[in-house]
Amino acid sequence: MDFKNDLLEKSTYLNTAYTGLTSNALQKWRTKTDQEFASSADHFKSVQAKILETNSHKQMATFLDAKVSETFLTTSCSAGLQSFLFKIPKASKFLLLEDDYPAIKQIVAEHQFEYAEISLRFEVELSVLKALREGRFQVFAFSAVQYNSGLLFDMNFLKLIKKEFTNLIVLVDGTQLIGAESFSFNQSAVDGIFGSGYKWLLAGHGNGFMCIKESLMNQLGISQVEIIDLLDRGHKSPLAIGSLGFAVEQLLSNDFEALIKKKKELSSFLFQGLKGRGLLEDFVAVRKHHSSIFTIKANSKVFEKLMKENIRCIQRGIGVRLSVHFYNTQKDLDKFFRVLDQIAK
Repeated sequence: MDFKNDLLEKSTYLNTAYTGLTSNALQKWRTKTDQEFASSADHFKSVQAKILETNSHKQMATFLDAKVSETFLTTSCSAGLQSFLFKIPKASKFLLLEDDYPAIKQIVAEHQFEYAEISLRFEVELSVLKALREGRFQVFAFSAVQYNSGLLFDMNFLKLIKKEFTNLIVLVDGTQLIGAESFSFNQSAVDGIFGSGYKWLLAGHGNGFMCIKESLMNQLGISQVEIIDLLDRGHKSPLAIGSLGFAVEQLLSNDFEALIKKKKELSSFLFQGLKGRGLLEDFVAVRKHHSSIFTIKANSKVFEKLMKENIRCIQRGIGVRLSVHFYNTQKDLDKFFRVLDQIAK
């Protein structure tokens, strides 16, 4: 994919997990679409905005391998989760992961659900299974990819969990997963997935999605229309929603699986380089499969030096967080390791 963004020419951008880049093509589309709104106003809202939303809806359903009737557009991951939890029975007890994305715990607590947390251990999947066997939980809610460590939860393991706990509701924050990894909602054991478009989907801010299995709707006794009513309590920006459809269509039309293959090759190189230098947390270093997000053991001086060398990253968790996408190159990683090794001398 010939992805162009001026920042890729001006910097070494290793910060997609914080904010993904938007393509020059999307920026031009947004400018053109905003001009159409300025010149047609009410007509744009009543006609063009609906066309944009319909297209984005279909593109997301295709991208996620989900039914259109199971797919919904939101303004963000948190907005979708916050709204949907109104439909979860109040007596439900949630199982959460410690140090997960803060909004998950905050939203669960604000809805006054009872919850328990387990720590991210060396075999987190087995820890989850153990906790489910020892406690009575109705919902397991977590991020598929941990925003601090980059730990990628084994999504296939969820099938074993669901086989044993058939009525367990599995809700997933997929913001750091969708667009970064291959995922089929239809083939997964996930009951509901929520995400924002501004990271790995490269769609800019103000848009998101959620997919809810028909089986979960039936279990909760709710309909597609009721979910739509929940999400329509407020305005969505046609420009933001349209951007999601445009960005996802770009990914689909440029062989997304090939793009992910390239990203994984870069991620593997980065993982081995960091592991060899002893910069990863122990429970991350032993994982067979990891995401494209890495937090290294580093102090503020290392972060400042990286920023001085125009290597875009962010401070998180134990030190500095890096992330790579398909638009990164081997040259980016070679520069990063060169600077990192110079700092270590």
